[in-house]
Amino acid sequence: MKENKKENLVWIIFVILGAIFLIIGLVLFKNIFDYQNKVDTIGIITEITTFQNDNHEVYVSYTVDGKEYNSELDGYISDFYEGKEIKIYYDKNDPTEIGMKSLDLLFLIFPGMGLIFFIIGVIGILVKINKKNLEKKLKERGELIYANYNGTVLNTLYRVNGQNPYNIICEWSDPLNNKRIFKSKNIWINPAKIIEEKNIKQFPVYIDNNNKKKYFVDVDILNEKMGNLK
Repeated sequence: MKENKKENLVWIIFVILGAIFLIIGLVLFKNIFDYQNKVDTIGIITEITTFQNDNHEVYVSYTVDGKEYNSELDGYISDFYEGKEIKIYYDKNDPTEIGMKSLDLLFLIFPGMGLIFFIIGVIGILVKINKKNLEKKLKERGELIYANYNGTVLNTLYRVNGQNPYNIICEWSDPLNNKRIFKSKNIWINPAKIIEEKNIKQFPVYIDNNNKKKYFVDVDILNEKMGNLK
């Protein structure tokens, strides 16, 4: 069966979004966490304005070289209240620019989320590549057997864009009459009707003789009917 393009796209999107968040995070880290030109001081919250969408504007009063400033703080913490003293910093070159180191830590969310998204995407891509390589290896070196078709099941543990894939279930008995159950890879269109129309009773299965847990159910026989449908 051909690959589901949406499934592949999901992992690519994860990698791209992860890279974007990482870059944004690194830029913010470089700009925000450079404290060389910033001076610590104490400020007093003079006003907190709350909007309907739960956004807040926080204004802080502080003194620099005998001159009093009242500037907006870029951020809000739930325990803020008017009249509260807080530790802030101001920029040497522009005292109206202020910040708070504890609020700066929130910007670490960007590189953190970026790293998580990037790792998930890379792992997803690597898993698919590994599966493809395993299928190729098993076709070249594995033992070929034919397993009886048992039915088609919906894989409720996996979903892409609100859609669950299907798995073909097969059964085979070895020379000692030990039964084994095999499950195909994800198929993104219900193959039951095609299997019935083509009267398919068995599917080829390639097994790794060195590790019986490694196998590959070959469903290429369905390609003729199912084509590129997704």
